[in-house]
Amino acid sequence: MGKVRQGILDGFVGKVGTVVGSFWKGKKVMRAYNEFVSNPNTQAQRLHRAKFGILADMGGSLNAALKLGLKKRADNVKSTPIGEFIRLNLANLSGQTPEQLEVDYASLTLSEGDLGAVMPGELNLDTPLAVKVPIEASNYDQRFNSQNDTVFCVVYDKTRNQSVISDGTATRSSSDIDITVPSFWQGDYVEVWLFCTGYQASQFNGQVSETVYVGEGRIA
Repeated sequence: MGKVRQGILDGFVGKVGTVVGSFWKGKKVMRAYNEFVSNPNTQAQRLHRAKFGILADMGGSLNAALKLGLKKRADNVKSTPIGEFIRLNLANLSGQTPEQLEVDYASLTLSEGDLGAVMPGELNLDTPLAVKVPIEASNYDQRFNSQNDTVFCVVYDKTRNQSVISDGTATRSSSDIDITVPSFWQGDYVEVWLFCTGYQASQFNGQVSETVYVGEGRIA
């Protein structure tokens, strides 16, 4: 029930009929009473929150790569690399319930830009605790790309939600790129991607390529 504080012409607090009175920032306000509040926990909302949570967890693990691959895009829209990773990849999770959600790793975006993508060869996991990816000779336009563009390889352990990224010494002209993974990853399944950033000492500084999916495999 509403309570009148200083007479019939004063403001009131509480519900009177279909009107609710209250004080907001020191002012007396009235608003319509909504008897039918929408359910904040619908199946669609639960599914969206689950997708958001999965990508937020992944984004935290992949943060080192995202700071390279999505920082420029994030700065342009006043966001964060993890925020852009979530927004760009919500459509890459499928499933009708939170429990059924699956990630389409081959379609994930870890980087986005105008540089020509580097083409990987076949993923090689034959060496214990190592990931090796050949870098194929690819068509490139010297007006936009440089043979000195840095190639990064990202390896993601799905079981542990952990990732490692290459040290930035490989370039487009390298024959391959190698990463050593933690010893406790042995036997785990990983997902692998490549992208490249512009040659830091040239006009391509700050540029980045789109993400290229290399494949999945088990660490020897």
